This record gives sequence, structure tokens and C-alpha cells, in this order.
Amino acid sequence: MNSMAFGIEFQMRLKFPSINELEAWRGQVLIEQRARLQSIPLLAEKFDQFDEDLLTDLIIEDVSTLEEALSELRRAGHKITAEDIAEWRPAVDDEGNPGIYLLEPRKLRRDSRVDALLDHLRANPAPSLLRVHCVSLHDHADVMTSGAFRDYDTYGDYVLPLIFAGASAKEFSGTGHVSFFGVEDMEPVALFVDFHHSAVEINEPDFQDAIAWNVHERFASIELTDEGLRPTIPRDYSS
Repeated sequence: MNSMAFGIEFQMRLKFPSINELEAWRGQVLIEQRARLQSIPLLAEKFDQFDEDLLTDLIIEDVSTLEEALSELRRAGHKITAEDIAEWRPAVDDEGNPGIYLLEPRKLRRDSRVDALLDHLRANPAPSLLRVHCVSLHDHADVMTSGAFRDYDTYGDYVLPLIFAGASAKEFSGTGHVSFFGVEDMEPVALFVDFHHSAVEINEPDFQDAIAWNVHERFASIELTDEGLRPTIPRDYSS
């Protein structure tokens, strides 16, 4: 199979019964989907508890200044300076311990909603994100975002937040898929997550066999015609 020209491709395409359901979906908290997806064996096996790295804000306990918080992180092996911090403030963690809240640039708050993820992708803030394309077609209650990751670490940052966004669509009768496919840093990726009315289906086929999983269809672009949405196939994924 030909290697991907743009690293690891991704696409999230969802369809809702009406605009009302689409708008309600945009307000859902992403991280709340983790508990709902834990019953799916492949998800539980593949991803650790804190793998949703895009959704990372921190409270460093028992410190009262930014420099103290950064010193704690550096002692833990995290190379970070004040210039790496987008936001900080005194805070209290879930157990009532005082500390300093930190948010790094190009990260989202841990309680971010679907809207924040979509806005983040539209802004395309990370150098390792390539040609992100977002479409929200309200008249047809459809939404699509697609693009590619330049490296495997960036894929790791975004894979679960995108799956969470897709899973939350089911709360509002949304259907569709979130798909990832490509090779980067010598790591092949073929991960297909389908959201049906009655279930979430996660498949991770062998990369060489993934052509049987309708890769052409999954990564088709869409355009609006008089008859509705029509897929266009921009790339040859054949062997």
C-alpha cells in the first residue's frame, strides 16, 4: 500500500436528525464520554486513563507561585518555562488542596466542550497539524472535520478527544464515524470508530488489510449539491 502523503489522516463526519440536535451536541463536555466508552474492550485496552493529552490542564499542589509550580514540573522531568504557559492562577484541586493552575498553549481545558475542540481545529494552532478542514452544514445538520497529523505524538494528543466528540453525538441521535489512517514515525495507524443509533463500534484492523474497511469512503471529501451532500474522492488508497 502506498504511504500517506500527509502523515496520519483523520476525519470526523457526523449527521444529526435536525439542527437542534447538532447544536445540543456542540455543548457536550468531551471528557464525560470516557466513562460511557469504558465498556468497549478495545478502547479500554488501547488507551490509558490520561491519554486524552489535548485535554490537559494541571493543578500543581502545595505551591503558591508560578515559578514554584514550574520548578515542581522541572523536577519531574518536564522541560517547561514561563513562556510555555498560556494561563495560570491560584486554584484548589478536587480534594481541596491549594495550588497553581496551569494551561499550556495549544491545549484545551480538561472540561472543554465539543465547540471548543471544533474551534481549536479551525484555528489549526499546532505546527504538527496539517491542512485542517472543517465544515458545518446546518441546513443538513451535518458536520465534518478532516486533516492530518505530521507526527505520531500529535495523533496521540487528538485521537481520544475526537472519539469523545463522535461518541457524544449518540446522545442526540447522531451517527457517523471518526477515522484515522496512515503511517508516521514508523508507526502504522488504522483506527475506525463508527457511531450507530444503537452502538459504538471500534475496529483496529491490520494496516495492510485496512483497504477492506472502505478507506476510500471514509476519507472522501464532501460537497453540497442540490441533492444534498455528495462525497468526492481526493486520493487513491489502493495498493
